[in-house]
Amino acid sequence: MTRRMAACCVISLLLASVADGQSAVTHAGGERLSLEAAIRQAVENNRQLQTARLQVESAEADLAATRTRRLPAFQLDVMGSQLLMPVDFSFPQAAFGTIPGVGPIPPTDTTFSVPRQPTMYVFTQASQPISQLFKIGLGISGAEKARDVARERARGEQLTIVNDVKRLYFAILQTQSALSATTEAIALYRELDKTLQVRVAQKVALRSDAIDVQVRLAHEELSLTSQQNLLASQREQLNQLLGRDVRTAFEVEDITGVAFQERDPDASLAQALQNRPDLREARLKVERAELDRRLTKAERIPEISVAVSYTSNFNIDVLPANLAVLGVQFKWEPFDWGRVSHQVASKQKVVDQARLAVRDAEDRAVIDINTRYRTLAEKRALLNVARMAQEGAREKLRVKTNLFKVQAALLPDVLQLRADMANTDDEYQRALVAFWTAKADYDLALGEEVIR
Repeated sequence: MTRRMAACCVISLLLASVADGQSAVTHAGGERLSLEAAIRQAVENNRQLQTARLQVESAEADLAATRTRRLPAFQLDVMGSQLLMPVDFSFPQAAFGTIPGVGPIPPTDTTFSVPRQPTMYVFTQASQPISQLFKIGLGISGAEKARDVARERARGEQLTIVNDVKRLYFAILQTQSALSATTEAIALYRELDKTLQVRVAQKVALRSDAIDVQVRLAHEELSLTSQQNLLASQREQLNQLLGRDVRTAFEVEDITGVAFQERDPDASLAQALQNRPDLREARLKVERAELDRRLTKAERIPEISVAVSYTSNFNIDVLPANLAVLGVQFKWEPFDWGRVSHQVASKQKVVDQARLAVRDAEDRAVIDINTRYRTLAEKRALLNVARMAQEGAREKLRVKTNLFKVQAALLPDVLQLRADMANTDDEYQRALVAFWTAKADYDLALGEEVIR
């Protein structure tokens, strides 16, 4: 009875030490960070995502600048000058002819002298484009497509960042699970080492068996150090994705169960072909290339504008002081030696390339989506296998523990089953993490931002 009670105390102490090790792994300190909170912080603070949003704002500013070209253009030219030396103008008699009844103009040889004084010439003009409005409209449409491309790139960057956060979050959970299993294995080997040391002293066990257990213990301790280092690196990487100090301490929350809603693969595929940012960007590039071709073709259209100009001269006596003009400006290049035609042909090739890129992107998207769906189905089946293995290990441990209580089983056997159960728990956690990782990859392939 005393021996059995002592053994039960050993098991209780062992399980307590394992629980303490697991608690130290999962509650090392810092905030409790849920997956939803991590995604929210990443969307708000990730620096790569902020850069993509700045690119969208830059495209918005370019679009606003392009729209102003529809409005009248104002021009102001001011030139101030002064002669370095006087200038004399000489006009001989009758230089401008002889008028009957008046006589020669000028009547005698005449000299005019322009003094060295400051002069100023001011020219202002307001012109409203007329025929150019068509080309300006094409330019505005092109700027809108460029803005839409920037938006799709930003959306694609956000989907990628969310996926990276999910994968790293799940990887941390997986590392923590491996740490728990390693902690239990260390506790097992330490207890076995103590037992074998006693048996070796009693000469009922071999020294080689004790050394073998010590080697296994050393391997597990090395694994524990490696896993702790890996966990620290993963936490730093997640902090960097969240756009905060990489030294911020936090703990992730466990994920429990699988709440997965089945969806029609064909319907999801059709929706993904409309929603994926890369496909939408490729289609926008086709439209943008088509607008660029039309804009090049519009170079043949003459430029017609209505212009109002006003000129003022200061200290220039030979010219009018003020002059106002209203007119129509016309500019056209009738002969370009086929330059525009060649440019249009070049732009058409760009359009054809963009269309081929769309078809290629759609095919690659279909392959990617189907592959991710198959992987998700595989990981879900693997999760079911891991769950059944976990239930089997727990049942074996329960039976062996009951046998030990009636002295029908040995302590090392119970401890080994306890370690086996820890391994199956770790395998189940790995399978669960693999399932959620595959689910995150599938959501990314569909072009959807899903938290779970």
